[in-house]
Amino acid sequence: MKRLRSPQLICVVLLACTVLLSCGLTALAVELESDIQQTLPPEIAVTPSVLPTEELFPADMQTVITDTGRQIIRTYILTPEQSPDDIPRNSFIRDGWQYTLTDITQQRTSVTDTRSHTETVEINTDSNDLNSVLALLSPTIEFQSEDGFHGILSLDISSISCEPAGHRSSSFTVTATREYPHLSSNDMSLIPRTITENGRTLTLDSVAWEAQRTINIDYHDIPTSYRAVATYTTRATRTVVTGYVTTARYFGEISKVVTGDTIYTAFFEGTEINPAPIVSTEPPVSTSEPRAADVSEIPLTPILTGLAVLAMLAGAAVFYFKRRNVKIYRDGVHALAAKDKISAKNKLIDLSPLDGERFSIEIDKIAAKNLNSQTIEVRHGTVSLNHKIAYEGNAYRMEVDFGAGNICAIY
Repeated sequence: MKRLRSPQLICVVLLACTVLLSCGLTALAVELESDIQQTLPPEIAVTPSVLPTEELFPADMQTVITDTGRQIIRTYILTPEQSPDDIPRNSFIRDGWQYTLTDITQQRTSVTDTRSHTETVEINTDSNDLNSVLALLSPTIEFQSEDGFHGILSLDISSISCEPAGHRSSSFTVTATREYPHLSSNDMSLIPRTITENGRTLTLDSVAWEAQRTINIDYHDIPTSYRAVATYTTRATRTVVTGYVTTARYFGEISKVVTGDTIYTAFFEGTEINPAPIVSTEPPVSTSEPRAADVSEIPLTPILTGLAVLAMLAGAAVFYFKRRNVKIYRDGVHALAAKDKISAKNKLIDLSPLDGERFSIEIDKIAAKNLNSQTIEVRHGTVSLNHKIAYEGNAYRMEVDFGAGNICAIY
């Protein structure tokens, strides 16, 4: 058999190296693309080069599987400051299905804001008598504030107070009466001209005389003593209250309805992605009779095919050693949050880039078998937890709670 010429051998070697390198890079690219599409939100999984302007994640997500197809329902709770335009509407691919937005529904919510309030009212009254004042005050009043609060307030009787609204002066006559009995005659000089009473000086105004005792002389009654009733008067002034200013407090609870969060529900219908048809690369079978081939004309296809198989095996080996064998889920969320790689040389799972304190971790059975009876470290920020792997033949699952400082296996 004739040997391959040097140029042919060089071409074969270069082609083999090219195939090997391209297969390895392709495997790594596929793995990186898979990781990117799992960690980014589903809306941008189809086009990873486009990043959202604002992260708006659903509060709840459900996958509905029926006999006719699949549907993903996402629920978003938006505050009044958030815009529904930020809700992701792009199509995305998940588990071999392409999902497209079909409808978005909206449900507004409201809350009642309540607070205590005291209102003071003021009225004018002629008297400060409590019963008279209560007749003028309503037991309840309806209140409306400038910022929209409304309610019925009740009167607080203990808060009622009356203050004089004003004063005026008026004059009046002060009168006093004095009796002077046993007078010898009805002489005015016997009567005092002034008297003092309650700090005031009163002047004699009039006198009434009557006989107190009489004697009959010649059949006539002649008085022997008199009694005088004297009236004294003077002018005085006094201050009179013109009215009262009455204040009272009403108290109670007032409330108003405040617009709350708005619930948006997005419906994505799924369409199954059909696998691409397999194109055969085998050369057509010749029906002509074989002829004796020159050794120098032996085709390179079988050699290249063998080298391609070796390159694919090498690429698969590279993919195996580079692949990430740890899946990480947030607690309560079934969607994959991230991937990581663990081995006997690197026994660390770092969850620091992820938000939250509780996670579910799944180590595939190959890595779990290699790490059997070995202690691994799970880290989140400054908190590290250690766990000893107890392999039982399947993928190894753990629940991690950094808030409580617990890590346990799930069997």
